Amino acid sequence: MTQAKQLHSEMGISQDVKLKYPVRLPTGEVLEKVSVRRTRVGDLRAVANIENEAEQGLAIIARVTGLVPEDLDLLDLEDLQALQNCFPGQKA
Repeated sequence: MTQAKQLHSEMGISQDVKLKYPVRLPTGEVLEKVSVRRTRVGDLRAVANIENEAEQGLAIIARVTGLVPEDLDLLDLEDLQALQNCFPGQKA
């Protein structure tokens, strides 16, 4: 873990979610954990125009994890739920 990531984690700015079912990304990398940063107002504004609640939730998750929608499509639903738990009041 880099010093910046460790500091963010200690400050509660980000947290890591260990995937129960790791996935192989199109890049060949195996994704075993996802770093999730806190949601900002700009994240909510960026997805406000998406009417479908599930798509809106997925878009927020993509923004705060740095994953692209195609990466999210590979996740097991149990792992998606673990990511959703990082966002009280947000659903994907």
